[in-house]
Parts: sequence; C-alpha cells; structure tokens
Amino acid sequence: MNHAMPKLLVPALLASALCLSLPVAAQTAPGAPAPIKVADVRAADLQLGAQPGRVGRAGVDAGAKAVEIRTPDASFIKVHFEQFSLPAGVTLEVASADGREVYRYSAEHRDGYTVAADLGEDGKSRFSAMSISGPVAVLRLVGQAREPWRKDHGVKVSRYLEGYPEDMLPELGKAGLLNTDVGGKSICGTDNKQAAACYSSSDTQAFNGSKPVARALMSSGSLCTAWRVSSSNRMFTNNHCFSTAAAVASTELWFNYQRSTCTGAQATVTKVTGDQLLKTDVTLDYTLFTVKNFANISSFGFLGLDPRAATANEGIFIAGHPGGRMKELSVADTQNSTGKCRVDAPSVTGNAANSDVGYYCDTEGGSSGSPVIARSSGKVLALHHFGGCFNSGAKISLIWPQVSTYFGGVIP
Repeated sequence: MNHAMPKLLVPALLASALCLSLPVAAQTAPGAPAPIKVADVRAADLQLGAQPGRVGRAGVDAGAKAVEIRTPDASFIKVHFEQFSLPAGVTLEVASADGREVYRYSAEHRDGYTVAADLGEDGKSRFSAMSISGPVAVLRLVGQAREPWRKDHGVKVSRYLEGYPEDMLPELGKAGLLNTDVGGKSICGTDNKQAAACYSSSDTQAFNGSKPVARALMSSGSLCTAWRVSSSNRMFTNNHCFSTAAAVASTELWFNYQRSTCTGAQATVTKVTGDQLLKTDVTLDYTLFTVKNFANISSFGFLGLDPRAATANEGIFIAGHPGGRMKELSVADTQNSTGKCRVDAPSVTGNAANSDVGYYCDTEGGSSGSPVIARSSGKVLALHHFGGCFNSGAKISLIWPQVSTYFGGVIP
C-alpha cells in the first residue's frame, strides 16, 4: 500500500559547510596528513514502530508511514539507528527516492551496514545503514509480523550523515573547508588531474589501473582513497586514514565512483564495507584490511605490488579521489620536460629518512591512500600519503616485508 512521506527539513548544506570549524587535526604542523571531510552529522528524531501486542502487516498494525529524510542537495545520506528491534517477518527498507538503491534490515537478515564503536554502535541494536546516494532517503517498514509487537520493538533514528554536494566539492576545497592536511601544496604548478574516464581510450593502462581504486568513506564523514591488492580479499589505504579494527568496521568502500564518460554523469557505484584489520604501521603509513561481500567487487580487478627501488625519471601515474571527488587520474605533469608524471626523487624523507618516493604528480586531500603505479610494470611502487611538492608515497619495497605473510609470501 502507498504511504504518505512527511519531509524532514534540514539546514541548507552549503551554508553549513561554509560555517564549519576545522577539527583538531587541522591544527597540526603543515604537511601532517589527515583525511578530508566530505559530510556532516545531522540530528534527527524519527521513529517507526507498532502498537504493542498487535500482529499483522507492518503498514497497517505498525502505524508506520514511510518516512522521508530529504535534504536540499546532499550527495548521499547515511542513516544511524539509535534503536533497531523488529519482530520476525517485518523488514525495514532504506531506499533512494527512485527505488534503484535499496537496503533491507530485519531480525533474520541484514544487507550491508557499518558499526562505528566511537558513536556508541554495537552492531546489534545500534548500527548504520549503507549510504543512499542522492539527497533523499526513504525508510519504510514492510512485511507481516509473525509474532506480537513488543514494547521494545521499533526503529529510532537519532542522526544521519549528509554528504556535501559533489558539484560543490571543488569550491569547498579551494576555500579550505575540506582539507585537513596538505591543501594546495599537493598541486604542483598547474592542476593536471582529469576524470578517470577521460583516459578510457587515450591511456588504457592508466584507465584500467584505476578500476581497483575505491572511495573510502568513514563514519565521521571523513574520506580517503583505498584499493584492491592481489586476487585475494585484501585492500590498502593509509594508517592516517584508519588504523583500528573498529575504524575498518565503520568504513564504506565505493567502487566505480567515477564519471561514466569524460564529462558524463556518475557511473553505477558498488558499495561494500570494511571487515577485518590485518596489519597497520604508522611510520610507513599503511593499513591492510579486508572487506565484506568481497565477491561484489571482483569485477573491478586488482593491483599488484612492485617492491623494488624506484628509478629516477621512470613513468608513473596515480589514481584516487582527490578532494573527495569522483575518481581522477594524475597522468600529465607540467613540472618536467616530458609532460608526464614521473619519479622525480627516488628516495625522500617521509615519516622516516628515505622512506618515500618523491614526485610532482598532482594530488590533493582525499588522495591519501592512492596507489602510485609504475608504467614499466603496471604495479604499485608507492603508497601516496604526503603533499608538499615533492609529493610522496611510502615505498612498497619497505611495506612488502611487513605484509608478505598476508599474501603467502608471493608478491602479487
């Protein structure tokens, strides 16, 4: 049956973003890396439930009309459940307005969800639904209860995460309202980055190498880049993006978050969640982890590792989500005579002496965790984490010995 959808009004997103105060991480020394912020937490007071002691169809006896969380222009909405308890047979649907994206949660089954321990979530009665792309999320109870509704049954939403509009991210970035790390110093001279799809035919190596790269969205609204490594269930990002098992469990990974063509609309996105923390290190700034529903991302392929010493002037490219935007590639570089990204300094100081590879290839906040891919092998030579021109990535030759056991000692 059809239900009316009362609107939940929220402040204009851009006005809020422009009034943001930078978090504590922004007060660290220049160049200290930290994730960027692409969303705000909004308060809510929504309840879906039932008359206690009743048994029947959720839309009838539950007295629960569909509830719509509507924002002016959010890029996504991620709903947090302060309380979740439903009788057998009743399912909560969290969906986009057009119904193309739907996640279902019940006592018997749950689609993808995240658990943010720092927000008091326990993964049982308190957790967060997968994000819904777009400015509207519709919550609706469906099904037929097979047991009486108890007083503790029901769903309560106390907050949700509201993503900044995609088309406003460049302006917000230029105003310094997203970056909490290296800001404009990551762009060396002219900004030469382009949408990944712009290279679909002109540079197939770079385009294909970007496919295993994902947008990593954390529970706080922070964002980094992550990527698949090897044919097994393995992902890399930076330690400064997340470094605990709890943080992995609270993170969504968006694959194919990119334009369908060079100037086209957003392509169809596949979303999964973090699962297990395998290994992390502060000095080399990496985190190796796994995801749930690994089979869902198998079609995007994977990257291998190139654990050798970099060579001066060898060609490279970088794929990631600079500024939190849809996936981009750094291929061109006007800072050197070749006009292409290359290794400009085979060994520079990162978190330790000679720990990094240096390059003028353009990056931004949000590029943290991006793979720096060698042209010669098509494999990852460094893990990007610093800006400053040189920009730099931790050497895979140093990371590999610490993680090799998670690959059976075989270099992917």
